[in-house]
Amino acid sequence: MRFFRFLLLSGWACAFAVRADLPDYQAFPATGQQLLLWVASERGRAEPEVRAAQQLAAQGVEVWSLDLVNAYFLPQLPGSMDAVPLQELADWLRASQASGKRVIVVAVARAAAPVLRAAALLEPAERQRLCVILMYPNLYTVAEPLAAPDYLDLGTLTGLSVRVLQPRRSAATPWLPGLLDHLALHGVLVSQGMLENLREGYWARETPTEFEIAESRRMDAMLLRELNAWGCK
Repeated sequence: MRFFRFLLLSGWACAFAVRADLPDYQAFPATGQQLLLWVASERGRAEPEVRAAQQLAAQGVEVWSLDLVNAYFLPQLPGSMDAVPLQELADWLRASQASGKRVIVVAVARAAAPVLRAAALLEPAERQRLCVILMYPNLYTVAEPLAAPDYLDLGTLTGLSVRVLQPRRSAATPWLPGLLDHLALHGVLVSQGMLENLREGYWARETPTEFEIAESRRMDAMLLRELNAWGCK
């Protein structure tokens, strides 16, 4: 049975617990009124992301951690995100809102594409209740050095609130203004935050700097800080 359909049909008692038969889905329950949906990149879920989820749960923020490439048995490639069933993802977003908690989606790298396309399938009122944080989103069809990139078609996203977090030390940083404009053209209420002295995927790099190692241990604090500064309701 497919991943999200199983989650929806398994009942809320199961949805709030780690399922032994769903190795690529992890839930970190908390009693607070925020529910953070953490969608890992096309490279899969990294251990610092799990640690940050545990830390957030200890502070009252419930976290559901999703690893799409492993859930759907896909290669760890950006293009694999195009194979994620969007209707299932949209149904899952609706189910998270049914929890009654404030829902925040965090999507990393190319995972931004299926998350935004699934949000486009929601009713306007459902979409307006979502807060979406995109970590260095890869929304490009073609991206070549020294050339302006082409962007993916994302559908209608009117009313969706999105905050883009961009590591300063990224080759894609010069493209950030164009990416923000592209999101705005799709109806997104968009803002940005710059992550200074960091590179893309800083928490899972083979040769991280000392600063990146330290920041990977403070991902929970970074996300809470961005949420508070952003003020998405």
